[in-house]
Amino acid sequence: MQINFDEFVIFICERYGITKEEAIEKDDFEQLGLDSLSLYSLVDDAEQKFNVEIDTDDITEINSITKIFNYINNKRNE
Repeated sequence: MQINFDEFVIFICERYGITKEEAIEKDDFEQLGLDSLSLYSLVDDAEQKFNVEIDTDDITEINSITKIFNYINNKRNE
């Protein structure tokens, strides 16, 4: 079962106090001011909320909202 992109963006926005417009416009975690510790925390929360397991080896490749959204949807469809 796939998740909705808008739902996912809202999840990110609520965690980091950013607007939906800012999240969509910038997309990249670095541009949004998220560091590696923030990313690991996000991964933990996303795993719980969306019931997926994100491989720690894959985290270095996940550098944007779109990439983590696609990764989670792919994992949910496996």
